[in-house]
Amino acid sequence: MFYCKICGYNFEQPSAVYENHGFLSPPYEKLYVCPNCKSDCISERFFSHCRCCGARLTTEDSEYCSEACKIRGERLRRLEEKRRRRFSESPLNMLVREVEEYNLKNNTNYSYGQYVAIILPKLKTGKKKCTKKRKHI
Repeated sequence: MFYCKICGYNFEQPSAVYENHGFLSPPYEKLYVCPNCKSDCISERFFSHCRCCGARLTTEDSEYCSEACKIRGERLRRLEEKRRRRFSESPLNMLVREVEEYNLKNNTNYSYGQYVAIILPKLKTGKKKCTKKRKHI
């Protein structure tokens, strides 16, 4: 949505006017003007919308169109935060982060499956050195 700063006219799309500056061939200058008064003093009007239902708001200082939308929006926000927290704290996600940290630290490119099958058992048991001396027969 656009509006003219001169005449105050509201319109969806500005009109295009080509100014040739006395030249007979292109390139011409393309100007966007008000369809009502042909002034180039136009500006785009931005509207804010309700965060819950998407309705256009009359005032720009609020985020919701009604108290019901505010209650519903806050409830949805809390549920989303809870879902994100559960996701980030899940054992699988923690293991995936562990794989990424291991790859960065050791300059490797192990996949999740390779890490679980090869590297994780070594990390859990640790590399134990044999302390018993072998007898040669």
